[in-house]
Amino acid sequence: MELKPLSILNYMSSTDDSINVQKEYESRLNGYSSFKTGLFPMLTDKNKKQYDDYPIFFIETKDMVRLNADIRKKSSQIKKLSYSLPGISQESYTNSLLTNEIQFSNEIEGVKTERKEIGTVVDDLQTNNKTNQKRLVSTVKKYIDILNEPEIRINDFQKLRDIYDKLTDGEIEEGKLPDGEYFRDKPVRIGTDLETVHRPPINEKAIKDKLLSLIDFMNNESIPPIEKALVTHFMFENTHPFMDGNGRMGRYLLSQYLSKKIDPYTALSISSSIHSNQSKYYKIFKDADLYENRAELTFFIQKMMEIILEGQNSVLDKLNESLDMLKKYFVKLKEILKIDDTENNMEFNLLFVFIESKLFNIDSSLGVKDTALINMLYKTNTKMYKKIKVKETIQKYEDSGILVQINKSPLQHEINLDKLFGDI
Repeated sequence: MELKPLSILNYMSSTDDSINVQKEYESRLNGYSSFKTGLFPMLTDKNKKQYDDYPIFFIETKDMVRLNADIRKKSSQIKKLSYSLPGISQESYTNSLLTNEIQFSNEIEGVKTERKEIGTVVDDLQTNNKTNQKRLVSTVKKYIDILNEPEIRINDFQKLRDIYDKLTDGEIEEGKLPDGEYFRDKPVRIGTDLETVHRPPINEKAIKDKLLSLIDFMNNESIPPIEKALVTHFMFENTHPFMDGNGRMGRYLLSQYLSKKIDPYTALSISSSIHSNQSKYYKIFKDADLYENRAELTFFIQKMMEIILEGQNSVLDKLNESLDMLKKYFVKLKEILKIDDTENNMEFNLLFVFIESKLFNIDSSLGVKDTALINMLYKTNTKMYKKIKVKETIQKYEDSGILVQINKSPLQHEINLDKLFGDI
């Protein structure tokens, strides 16, 4: 028989006496392929009453094994493609993913931020660690840490609070900051004005009880890593330890962990994929919160794996498409400039950097800035890329319409591919 959520079996049992939900639950919980945890989430029954007497468990189903294999396979493909990217392409696409991940994670929570605003901070911090921006700086720094720092180890409440403070610095209203020692000490409700979907633990003492078990679980190396990350994501959101910013914190922890266990590009595509599947995302949380499902996360994990895979497919589509175009433009640009030796041709290399930036940036405003480009080329070869000569060449191609000025401060140009190549 097809594996179904216990809540559906419970409904079916009202008309089918052969279905014994309690027996099925015990069989699943104690099965050879089951993973039983010491985590007890807050679950809500059909009468809106709440209980926390069932431990989270999941079954390592055939579908889950297949999804795990698919995620690993896609990750290998992503890593292979990313390693083949030229320097500016890799930098451009990584910064675009960082920008997207932060923007979509905020939007899922109803926090509106402009991609250009985030991208400016990402670019500033990635180049010289200085920025004139005030908003989002701390958030961007934490996401850059995903790329640059080793896997974080969370061993106590203070570490969780430190991550939260750095991630949300300047982004949380004064009245919604934690009012307990580490977490909130006030009850909250999750839902709309008309409906309460979930009530997490009511105070900091209850929150600490839940998170103490979660920290032990997070450091349990016997749990398969993707499944562990997704169970952690569910339990953190179910506990809702802060007044505001829980979703952003939960998705950050998920990205940070998967960046080390899978790959950074997969990790930085999660919020984008969740944003595209927002209704599905909320529904699987709501279903997992049902008391009738008795804290089984088999279906939650499987559907979250599908969301991760969708994000990976988006990354692969973008990389493959952009790399194919890059190869075509490489050949075509040689023909246009009538050259064979590209390595020692200043105009070719200058234009090709603009092409890479155009292809691998999700938004044109995130592209390479003139000063950064000029300095980068000059460091590569001080004789070939004299700064005054590079500036003159940029002006030459601006005059011809091939380079278009899109920003004055800082000065930035973008290449007009149609003008340069026409229809290829």
